[in-house]
Amino acid sequence: MSLRAKARQFTVKNQATVVATEPVGDDLVLVTAEARNPDLSWEPGQAVAVVVDPDGSSMKDRWRHYTVRAYRPEQGTVDFLLTRHDPDTPGGRWIRSLEAGSEFTFMGPGGSPVFRPGADHYLLVGDRTSLASISAMLDALSAAHPHPHPEEGSDGATPTVDVIVATPNPTAAALPTTKAYQPSWVRAATAEEIREAAVAALPASIPTGTRAYVTGEMKMMRAVRDALVERGVPKRQIGSHAHWTPDRRGM
Repeated sequence: MSLRAKARQFTVKNQATVVATEPVGDDLVLVTAEARNPDLSWEPGQAVAVVVDPDGSSMKDRWRHYTVRAYRPEQGTVDFLLTRHDPDTPGGRWIRSLEAGSEFTFMGPGGSPVFRPGADHYLLVGDRTSLASISAMLDALSAAHPHPHPEEGSDGATPTVDVIVATPNPTAAALPTTKAYQPSWVRAATAEEIREAAVAALPASIPTGTRAYVTGEMKMMRAVRDALVERGVPKRQIGSHAHWTPDRRGM
């Protein structure tokens, strides 16, 4: 998709009302909202641009991008899995203010990486901020291959999947998706630790035909992407997107 086409995805405003919020493991909150215009075009991995502070002094203060966890067109509802981070940031204040009845403006969905079926092997790498996209992609994979184990009726063509998530508290971590795929949780809190832990957790050998998706902290994303290329994964087979990095606003 061209940059111009991606930009158009974030030009139509929509309104949403929070239906419910639910705390999830590792200091996350699952937010379900009803879109005023429910006719959305969404693919797993895409995000929306949300107005978190209408009175912000700059675009970096007013807007944040959040990955869509799930979209149910028959109900017109959208799920977000949000990290409860620094309450002194525009995004942090907005997340902590959400409750049933809260209203907000968003644009999209759009952007990348977008999950694409058809690979022999998938590798999903990220941190806490990646759990929405990882969960959405695994749901899409489960829908495409409802019998992931041979004894359950697989025809032998079901792809294999590795999931690596760096998080401060693996014992409290949760991946709200199908139980068919279990992640490897690695302990990491700071951006540097996340980067080192994610790269160290990568398989030494990557199967031919792997399609990788790397999201989360920016320098971790770059380091993992470089390591995958060194292991023989073509760049065109790696989808990536930075969600955050220290001392940078507006992502």
